[in-house]
Amino acid sequence: MVLDLLGYTGIKLVSIGIEIANICLLSGLLYLYIKSYRQIKIGFTVGLMLFATVLLLRSLFTIGFIMVDNTALGRPIYIGGLIEFIALLILLKITWDY
Repeated sequence: MVLDLLGYTGIKLVSIGIEIANICLLSGLLYLYIKSYRQIKIGFTVGLMLFATVLLLRSLFTIGFIMVDNTALGRPIYIGGLIEFIALLILLKITWDY
């Protein structure tokens, strides 16, 4: 059975669903990091908050690109990979320092 809802194929719907799940998980992590930062004010926690925020933005941009531009699926993968790289760089820097 091929899923087709509002012009989106099954793979696009699955991709959007995965990104929504990522947003939920990242929101939970961000909440925990902020709660931890309020208790223990250290730079590592700030790095974790930045890391989660950048990945949250990546997921939001990916959903936007999938919904707006159906023909250019290579572009969100490229941009998503770039944003993910920046997030991993932030995590590595903070982890290395602490």
